[in-house]
Amino acid sequence: MEQISVRWGDLGSPTEAGTYRCGPHMVEVTPGDMRLAEGNPDTAFTAIHPDFYMSDTPYLLTWGPASGWSAEPVDPTAICIQVA
Repeated sequence: MEQISVRWGDLGSPTEAGTYRCGPHMVEVTPGDMRLAEGNPDTAFTAIHPDFYMSDTPYLLTWGPASGWSAEPVDPTAICIQVA
């Protein structure tokens, strides 16, 4: 399983569910993720990509760091944009 650390602000503080690019990664944002973030750009998520997912499947957000895994931080200079 791959995982990355993502701050809500890294995704551009989305106000709509969708798929967002953050650096080289695609991340799926759901209405539940938006409720957890409450618009706070510093809200931390761990985005996961299980090994059995196809390589082009977006990462899924989970709440907080996953224990037992080391997280690769997202490049803070990366541009994050929503994609169709």
